[in-house]
Formats: sequence, C-alpha cells, structure tokens
Amino acid sequence: MFVKYLKTHITFTLSHLLTFTLLTGCQIGGSGAFVQGESPEENNANYEGSPVTGDWVVMNLLDEPEGLNPLTSTSASARYIYGYFYESFIETRREPPWDEVPLLVESLPEISDDHLVYTWRLQSGVCWHDGHPLTMRDAEFTLKALINPYVDDLPTKPYYAELDTLKLLDDLTLRMFCSQSYFLHTEFLGGFSVLPRHIFDPDGLMADLSYFQVKHGSAYGRIADLLETEVDIAWEELYPTVALTGAKKSLGSVTNDKLDWNDLKDALPGLEADPPKVQLDKVLVFLTEHPDGAAGYRWLTELQEGIENATRALLMTGDITRKSGRERFPLRDSLTAVCRDIHDRIETFGHQFNTHPQGRAPTVGSGPYVFERWATGQEIVLKRNPDYWRGEGYAYLDKIVWRVLTDYTASLVALKNGEIDFMENLQTIQYLTMTNRRKFLDQFVKSTFTIPQYTYLGWLNSHPIFRDKRVRLAMTHMVRRRDVVDKLLFGFAEIVTGNFYRYGPDYDSTIVPYVYDPEEAQRLLTEAGWSDIDDDGILEKDALEFQFEMLIPHGSQFAEQLTSILCEDLYMIGIEMNIRRLEWSVFINNYIRNHNFDACYLGWVFGMKGDPKQVWHSESAKGRGSNHIEFRNAEADSLIDAARVEFDQTRRVEMYHRFQQILHEEQPYTFLFSAKSKPAYDKRFKGVRWYPFRPGYQLDEWFVPEEEQKYR
Repeated sequence: MFVKYLKTHITFTLSHLLTFTLLTGCQIGGSGAFVQGESPEENNANYEGSPVTGDWVVMNLLDEPEGLNPLTSTSASARYIYGYFYESFIETRREPPWDEVPLLVESLPEISDDHLVYTWRLQSGVCWHDGHPLTMRDAEFTLKALINPYVDDLPTKPYYAELDTLKLLDDLTLRMFCSQSYFLHTEFLGGFSVLPRHIFDPDGLMADLSYFQVKHGSAYGRIADLLETEVDIAWEELYPTVALTGAKKSLGSVTNDKLDWNDLKDALPGLEADPPKVQLDKVLVFLTEHPDGAAGYRWLTELQEGIENATRALLMTGDITRKSGRERFPLRDSLTAVCRDIHDRIETFGHQFNTHPQGRAPTVGSGPYVFERWATGQEIVLKRNPDYWRGEGYAYLDKIVWRVLTDYTASLVALKNGEIDFMENLQTIQYLTMTNRRKFLDQFVKSTFTIPQYTYLGWLNSHPIFRDKRVRLAMTHMVRRRDVVDKLLFGFAEIVTGNFYRYGPDYDSTIVPYVYDPEEAQRLLTEAGWSDIDDDGILEKDALEFQFEMLIPHGSQFAEQLTSILCEDLYMIGIEMNIRRLEWSVFINNYIRNHNFDACYLGWVFGMKGDPKQVWHSESAKGRGSNHIEFRNAEADSLIDAARVEFDQTRRVEMYHRFQQILHEEQPYTFLFSAKSKPAYDKRFKGVRWYPFRPGYQLDEWFVPEEEQKYR
C-alpha cells in the first residue's frame, strides 16, 4: 500500500561490457538474449501432487532493514518480511483483477453512500501468536499509534489525514468516520498492519484516549505550554493566541524561510497591538494574498482548527464556556492539567513506540509465520505457525530465512554452492552469462518479473542551485538514460517519465523522455544566468559556484556507475559534482528524511493504484515528510487533492496525466528507470508464481515435494 524506499543494486561496468563483447563476439542485445532453461510454469508442472509442508527457503538479503515495525520501518525489505507475521483487514487478490479481498475481516466494509463511513466486522477466532485474542481494540490501538504525532511514521500519516473518528461497536466491529471522501479509503483503511495492543501499550497510556484526541495530541501540548505561562488571556482568546504563538515560532520553517513573523509585523504595522482574534484574521488575509503565503496559510489554518478540535473534544469545555460570562478564564488550571496529561501520555507513548523491542524482535504477530530470530549482519528467520488461526493450507515451508549477503557476487556464489536457494534479482551480467550454463539451468529456474517501482535522481528544489526548473531540466539533459538502458542494463529496464506504475492507466505514456543533449543543457544554464565568469572552468551565478554533492547509498554499485558517468559529463560543461556514499540507515534517516542534501539517488516501490500525496504534495515537504526534495507547486497540489475525492476513474486519470505533465515540465526528479527483476531459484520449489505487486512473489505459496526436501 504505502510508498517505500527502494535501494537498487545493479552492477555492470563499461570494462565488463567491453570484455564480454570481445570474448563472445556477440552483439549484446535486449532482455531476450542468452535466456534459456525452464520457466516457473514448466517447473511447477513437473509435480502433479498436492502441496506439502516441510523444508526451508533461504534467500539473500541485500539491504538489512532498520527495523520490522510496519509504522516506522521505511525500507521495502522490511515490508516484505513483516508481511508474513503481521496481517491487515484486507489483502491483494492473487489473480486478476488484483483487487482487494478480506483477510482479517469477514468481508469488505459496509460503506455509506457519501463514502465517509466504513464499518468493518472482524472474523471470529483470530489469535495472536501468544494466544491472546485479536480484537478490534487492537485495530483501534494501531490506528491511534499510526496517527500519533510523535510516532515516526510521517510517510504513512497523509493516507489517514481524513480519518476523523473511530467508534468501537463491540470487540469484532469497528466503524470509521472520515471528514472527506477518498477513492482509496478502502485500501488504506483496511490495509494497515494490525499490531498487538497488549504488547506495545501494556501500561494503557492511550487506552482511554480517543483516536480524535490522539490525532490532535500536539495541540494539547501547545495549549498546555501557553497556559503554563503567566500570559493573561480570556477564554475566547485561547484559540487565536495559541495559533499566533505557533506562527511566531514556526512560520519561517513552514514557508521555507520565505516569510517569518518579522515580515508580518513589518507589513502590518501595529499588528501586535490588536486583540488576538483580529491579529489572526489579519495574518490569514495577508498570507492568502502573499505569493509565498500559501503553505503558511494552510499550516496556520490547520493549526487553528486542531486547537479548536482538541479543546472541543474535552467534556470540560462546555463548563468553561458557560462560566466564561462571569470569569475571564474559568477552570484554567484544570484545563491546563488535563491538556498536559493528555499530551504527555501521547508523547511518551510515541517515543516508547519508536524504540519498542517488538520493532526489532516482533515475536507476537498473527500471520502464518512466527518471528524466530534476527542475528544482526547474519540472518532473519521466520518459522511456520502450526496454530495459525485460518488453519492449514496457508503456508507450507517450515522456515523462511533471509541471509544477509550485501554483495551480489557473494550471493551468486552462495546460490551455486547451495547455501541459499533464491536470489530475488540477479545482476544483468550474472543473468546473461554467469548463469547461462547447462549445469546451472539443470538446477535452477531463472525468470523475470516487473513490479511498480522506479529509480530517480532527486534535486533539492529549495537549494539555491536547483530552485530554477531550467537548471533541473539541464541536469536531466545530462543523464545518458538511453545508453544506460541499452548498454548497461541490456534492455532489462524502461525509461520512465513520471511517478505512476508504468503499465497502469494513471501513467501518461504519451510523454516523451528528454534525451541526453549537452548543448541544450548548456543553453538552459546560460538562460538561467550561469556562466564561467572567472574562467576557472566552473560555472558561477551571483557569486555562487555550480558545485554540489550527490548522495548515494553505500554498496549500490549501479548508483556508483551512473553517478560517476554523470560526474564526468557535468565536469565537461563546468559543473562540479562530488559523490558521497553513506550507509543505508544513515543515508535514509539522517539525510533523506531530514531533507539534508543537495541531490540524491534513490527509488520508490509502490502499489498499482496511485496517490501522489505522500511524495509530491507540499504538505509532505515539511518536517520529515516523503517530499524530501521539497517540490512545491500549487497546481500540482490542487490536482492531487481533487483526484483523491474523484471516484470516476476516467476523470481521475485525466488529472493524473496533467499532474505528470507538470512533473515533466518542472523536473523535480530526473526520473530514471523501471527495471525488471531477474530472479533465480532452486528447482525443488513448486507453486512459484510472479505477481505485478511487490515484492513480486509470495513465499507462503511455495512448497517442496517430500522426496526433494533439503532441510528436515
């Protein structure tokens, strides 16, 4: 469901290319070249019996995840692993039309005519691995954790922004109320991984707090912070005063330093002498009219609404309002204490959840596999759950083992030696030559499949160099995408021009990719005001030299090759690019999610249905949101927002095509490739199928006939 980071490892150097061509005398062609051996379908057909239990599958793990918590883990590999022991209300059907089918629930939800109310009924008899019953109280808890402002799951939160309140009708029935319709509500309201409440919140920090209160948890903190000061305000001044206090502290960061409180004071003389309500109204009008005020207006409006909603959710608000005619601020101390208590519990839970041991050793789940162990740098092991609540026939292999092998060469050696059974993605040179011998093909099946994903070069749009779209377009013209596909990837990839699934209706296939064109790049840079003023070989503009740093994940050899080629090409036109390699968790958590970089190489893996809000909306450009290149475009925002409430697919596709055209014009990314995966696995495994959704396979379907089982 959620968009996750994709780290790619594709290795094929130009020297390898030359050597291969000379030795074979062959014209190296497309993805059909040199591929032989049995297909998965042919190998499956060699066994005529029923699936049986037993044996293990051992596969390589190139990217060891930072954790296995569905809310806080960002890497794609984490989701592939925890999906076997955490479950959702629904899952993707494993055959066309690849829609949603019930899993933990009895059926798809009952939906109101206005698409605002969703009622779910849990299947009876569902249990956690430790024997505790799984109920809708666990689902309610999980949604509270998901929306908790102190839980580090910013990529997930935008999909639940319109979920307003929850009503637990009984232990098996949960009703969800939304403030706005959304065409993907069923997928997301039913697609979150349900977590065990008794494990993550044993002290009941959030037990008596409503979802609505948790959602506005930071507002309670703002209210308490203000009321604990000596400031003298009336009850009716609380909302605007808290909002204005927030604006004084945070307006600069919200508007990307284009506006701050001092700018407002200069533009609105005597502002702070006005009553708080008048001040706030003036500020909102100013932000509405200012060309750089849209983000500030949206943020301040939401802040004000959050403060109002937070206080109205308290029973004592009515008493305060009734008594306010006689007192300036009745029950102020009581309100302060209540807000402080609610906020501190929400904050404490959030910090505890982010570092909870279950995130590293998730011993309690509900799925067909149980977590056994995680030896850092070595392996992650799951074992089949003999007491699975759905009974038998939902998993066959006794164990699934991910062995940490971050090197492709070592992984292939391990595969050939029988130390692992499955490589999810061979390198191109491995697929075409190193595994094309009869001995290998007699023992292994190799194939290809494609899932929704792409790689890209991201330019920090707020950076002084990259804030001009002509510069970003020039950078795209300097990337040899066609050469890379043809000569390094051998046709096992397609150039993409946008953010949607390459083979889905949302993708605008009429957009023609920009080509490698140094002359056009130089023309654009000159037009943008860049020139070599001091004749030192480096372009300058307004005393700023065209020098920047490209961050890439350490160990991604394809990123190394691609950026090295780009580095040399850029230098030829007067641009100095320095490549910085960072270990994956540091790369993601310290730099990418903090928007702390000039440019980066990365990728996304996502679902077949698109919603660009997580990655492309201005709201996601703040904090640690997934719009980490800080792309802001008013028309793009309006299209994203409009498409979310459009249930007519034809009209929604039109909006998404226009959105993709904006990306093509603005070039906030240089979109690179949607690559094919090239797996290889031991022939003893049957029931193997590839899917057009991540990760492209389902290990709970695989099995090994008894006479061929290796691990007993």
